[in-house]
Amino acid sequence: MIIYEIYVPETITVEYWDEFGEQYYQPPTGAVIVPHPYTADTAMNALRSVRNAKLVACDYTQLPDVNLSPSMVEAWRIYRQELRDITDNLEWGVTTWPVAPW
Repeated sequence: MIIYEIYVPETITVEYWDEFGEQYYQPPTGAVIVPHPYTADTAMNALRSVRNAKLVACDYTQLPDVNLSPSMVEAWRIYRQELRDITDNLEWGVTTWPVAPW
């Protein structure tokens, strides 16, 4: 049996699917695990791309003329730091994205 190990950067999870489209929470014993479409290293690169897009989307919150209260500017600064730190000690299926202070 072939099981595809699928890293999902948008949710920081790993999914396991067989060639027939059935999902598994854990791969069955004895199954051949095939990383698809990412290996762990390329999945981290994809996660960094998602992270970078999230950072770009809120760059404006740190501009000197932004129309936000000082407390909201600080909340956004903290959120952005959490985004930058997401790759430190990241665990797929455990680590979650920080929540933006909308």
